Amino acid sequence: MKPTVALTGANGFIGSRLAEELLSAGYAVRCLLRPQSRLQWIESLPVDLARVSYGDPEALARALEGCMAVLHFGGATKAPNRDAYFMANAETTHRLLEASARACPGLELFLLCSSQAALGPSPGLDPLSEDAPPHPLTAYGQSKLEAERICREWEGRLPVAVLRPPAVYGPRDKDIFIFFQLINRWISPSIGPRERYFSLVHVEDVAQVARLILEQRAASRERMRIYHVTDGAVRRWSEVAQAVAAALDRRPVTVRVPLGVAAAVGRIAGGWSRLAGRVATLNADKLKDIMQQYWLMSCDRTQADLGYVPRWDLASGIAMTARWYKEKGWL
Repeated sequence: MKPTVALTGANGFIGSRLAEELLSAGYAVRCLLRPQSRLQWIESLPVDLARVSYGDPEALARALEGCMAVLHFGGATKAPNRDAYFMANAETTHRLLEASARACPGLELFLLCSSQAALGPSPGLDPLSEDAPPHPLTAYGQSKLEAERICREWEGRLPVAVLRPPAVYGPRDKDIFIFFQLINRWISPSIGPRERYFSLVHVEDVAQVARLILEQRAASRERMRIYHVTDGAVRRWSEVAQAVAAALDRRPVTVRVPLGVAAAVGRIAGGWSRLAGRVATLNADKLKDIMQQYWLMSCDRTQADLGYVPRWDLASGIAMTARWYKEKGWL
């Protein structure tokens, strides 16, 4: 058995797949979960569960004792307001770094799962590298960038690395699943008059790169390292729609949604959700991201440094995901 790795967010979409990846590689996995967290997706896995509150530094440090690495994949992709985003994504990172330094003097890696949203959209068809100046558009992206900044403050004290995925799809995802649902109902939405270009990655490839960073100890105490992970291609919205339609054996009608209408829908959905005490998946902030024409990032560094080769191309990844949705009765 390899050493013990602490993992936050293990009951989520990406985190649960990473837990499986680590277990397959022979690591012992200690999942740090909040007291109220459900064991969705990991209840049958042979992991060590540590129920802990981020507001209790003593308990947090105890939960990390004996771990050789901390993989921080917890956080919030949806929140009711800016403060909630910063608490879930930035402040928790700060507390986890402090606990890691206290409990794990020989720590070999602290890996933060950030987001392309922290980097911001690209100005054109040239994918942005890890060294491009960040310009996040939304409170979510800004909170992730702040978490990265907090990690950088620990240079010289902890070996810190950051993983930035773009849009992630695959089994268990509930966000891009909405797109599958619409196409399954013969509707292919297209926002605005222009084609949109973006980076995409299958969840298994995010987990693969996290493992590669861990196994190669691709971090140092002197300088924080950032890695992008994509499927290596520039994707078009229409191309993804065609792949989903083929996987579902549908010939949907393309419905073009004017930008103004999309923005209004986002505002209405956000307002209705606030009244209902929920957070909308499609809200004004999310639509601000969706309406950008270019969301492209390069994973050249990840491929060169880590030997990363994507496991899934678009057609096979979408087909595999569609099968899972059908098998689980989601579609």
